[in-house]
Amino acid sequence: MSKKILILGAGFGGLEAATLLSERLDDRYEITMIDQNDSFFIGFSKFELMFGRKNEQEIKYSYKDLKAEKVNFVKSVINEIDVDNKVVHIPSKSFSYDYLILALGADLNHKAIPGFVESGGYEFYSLEGAKKLNPVINAFEGGSVIISIFSKPYKCPPAPYEGALQLHDFFEQKGIREKVTIKMIIPASMPLPVSKDVSGQIESLLEERNIELIKSTKITKIDDTGKKAVAEDGTSFDYDLFIGVPVHTPPKVIKESKLGEQGFILSSKDNLSTQFEGVYAIGDVAKIPVGKGAVPKAGVFAEDAARTVVADILLKEGLENNPKKFEAKGACYFEFGGGRVAKINVNFLGEEKPNAFLEGLSSDLRADKENFQRTREERWFK
Repeated sequence: MSKKILILGAGFGGLEAATLLSERLDDRYEITMIDQNDSFFIGFSKFELMFGRKNEQEIKYSYKDLKAEKVNFVKSVINEIDVDNKVVHIPSKSFSYDYLILALGADLNHKAIPGFVESGGYEFYSLEGAKKLNPVINAFEGGSVIISIFSKPYKCPPAPYEGALQLHDFFEQKGIREKVTIKMIIPASMPLPVSKDVSGQIESLLEERNIELIKSTKITKIDDTGKKAVAEDGTSFDYDLFIGVPVHTPPKVIKESKLGEQGFILSSKDNLSTQFEGVYAIGDVAKIPVGKGAVPKAGVFAEDAARTVVADILLKEGLENNPKKFEAKGACYFEFGGGRVAKINVNFLGEEKPNAFLEGLSSDLRADKENFQRTREERWFK
């Protein structure tokens, strides 16, 4: 009787896990991956859509073209995860499992901040949001733009700053930058708490472009009638265009299961296992402790986690001798306009303490970023 491996979610973590398992396992194992979408896109591609550099079809990869031929892909929402009976229910059927890899990501809760939806609900963290913003920024002729991070954790920590820097460049190219003020309002004391040095460099980039950074300030309400963003302490900020980083929450199916009792799923920093037998959590749906914080939510860390989980499954099945410790190591590309790219290299668990450094700040890393996308495309899709 074959053993069943179930992967929920087909993002960075799910795709890498599916590909590795397909490469390493034979017909004694049945691998199924379930995702409610029919295609994948790399997160930083949303800016291509937002600024009109590419269209939607140019950044999407269909799950019909998966390279992992041993994987049965099912497009469906997930109704219930029953960890007691080791079964997952979708509307049309149920799947039992011996191993369950949870890679469902994080949901965006647009309604968590009163008035945000009414203000337009503008954001660039979803394809729909990026598409919706494109005509808005094209039509914008001047005024105050606010970009606000509502709360932590959120996906891809550098992305809001990328958005601000690229907006500066976009408005310069339109010839209206002197008519626009750009403010960033963040709840933290620095852009990237993992590194004062990298945070300082990001702050310098913002300052050089006359983008005001307002730190340690949490926006809790949007007054669209008066065009004001209201902070927790009652301070208000006028805007003509408000762009938010929506509150991130665990998916509904996680919150309604035993897995979601603590919010995002707590998983071991060694092998990403959870408190439930045979269940792993990777990527944005997981909370992986690091000191007083947690591993940030980013695709590269989900991909890294997938390799650790697959190694652990192979170890348990007697097909591998050596465990692979999760290091939360990777790089995030940071585009800041004018065709220039930087790379934030991070190692959270592989050394004595988390560290990060910024590399590049030039056009030389564009080819590196394009290669990152191409290698994932070639590895995961036909």
